[in-house]
Amino acid sequence: MKIQSVEAVPIAASFRSTFRFGTTDRTTSPNVVVVVRTEDGVTGYGEACPVPAFTSETQASIVELVESRVAPVLVGKDPERRLPLLDELGRALRFAPFTTAAVDTALLDLLGRALGVPVHVLLGGGYRERTEVHGSVGWDADAGKVADTAREQAASYRWLKLYAGRGELDADLDRLAAVRDAVGPDIGLFVDVNGMWTPSDLVRALPRVEEIGLRMLEQPLPPAAADFQRRLVGELRVDVAADESVRTVTDAAAVARDRTATVVNLGHSKLGGPTAALHAAHIALGAGLEVMVGSVIEMELATAMGLHLAAALPRLAYPSYLMGPLKYRERLTEEPLEVIDGHVAVPQGPGLGVTVDERELARLDARRSS
Repeated sequence: MKIQSVEAVPIAASFRSTFRFGTTDRTTSPNVVVVVRTEDGVTGYGEACPVPAFTSETQASIVELVESRVAPVLVGKDPERRLPLLDELGRALRFAPFTTAAVDTALLDLLGRALGVPVHVLLGGGYRERTEVHGSVGWDADAGKVADTAREQAASYRWLKLYAGRGELDADLDRLAAVRDAVGPDIGLFVDVNGMWTPSDLVRALPRVEEIGLRMLEQPLPPAAADFQRRLVGELRVDVAADESVRTVTDAAAVARDRTATVVNLGHSKLGGPTAALHAAHIALGAGLEVMVGSVIEMELATAMGLHLAAALPRLAYPSYLMGPLKYRERLTEEPLEVIDGHVAVPQGPGLGVTVDERELARLDARRSS
C-alpha cells in the first residue's frame, strides 16, 4: 500500500453565534481538511483548526505546508510506517502542530479503514464506548446572558466549562456566581482563565472560587508564572489544569516534573496530533497526574479523533471538550454529533468511524469563492 496523493482543502466554516474566550471572539473558523489517498483507493481524512492564540499557523499556511512539505514526504510511502513518517515530517515542518495533527489523524483514519478497525484500536484499544462531555458557556459582559446560556446547557450536560480573565476580576467572579445560582448545586462547574490572571488575582479569587463551588481552574496563570501556580497546586485547594502551558510532549513532562498542575489538558490539535497527545498522557499518568481531553472547537473530523483519544485513555479526570461540531452552522460528515445523557458515543466503524459528505466538502471549499 502506497500513498498516491495528499490534498489540503480550506473550509469556509462559521459558528452559530459568536464564541468569546480569552481575548478572542470567534465567528468563523479557518479549518483545513487534509485528504490522504492510496493507490489502492483507500482515503483518510484529518482536520486542522488553526487558532492564532496558539501558533502562527493560518489556513493559507497549512494548505501551503501540506502541498510543499507534507506531500513530498508522504507520496510514494507506505502509510503503515506512520511513526517513522511522522518523525520525518517533524524535521520537515519544525513547529506546525495543527498541520501535523491533521496529517497524523488522516494517516490513522486511512490505516483504520484499510485494516477495518476503529482508530482507538490503533491507539492501543478502547477503555470506554462513550465519553462524557461538558458544555461550553462563552464569556459575555452581561451576567444574565451567561446565566441564561448556562441554564439552557445544563439541560444537556452535567458539567459546564465557563470562562474568566477577560473582564475585571470581581465582575468575572460575579458572573460565575450568577451561573451557579442559575444551574444549582448539582451541575459541575470549572473555569478556563486562559492564563489571564495574575498571582494577585488568584489570591483574591480563591475564596470566591471555593464559595461558588468551582471544581477546577484551567490555566489560571500564564506559563511564566509557573512557580506561583506550583504553590497553588501544593495547597490542593482546587484542581488546576495545565493547558496553554502544554504545547508539546516536553511541556507535559515539565508539568509532571515541576508539579505545576494536577491535571493535564490534552488537546490533540495543539499538541501536534493524537500520537503526541497519547505520549503526553502516558507521561502525565505515569507521574501521578490526571488527564482530560480538550479541543479548540473543531468540526467532526478532529472531534471524532478526540473521541478515539479519550477512549484510549485508562481514566479521565473530567468530561471532555468534544462537542465542537454543535457550535457550527456547517457539517462535514453524514453523521451528526449527538449528546445523550451528557455523553457522546465513540465511533466504532473503521478509521475515524465517520462518513465525510464529499458534496458538502466540495461546497464548503473556500477556494470556490476566491
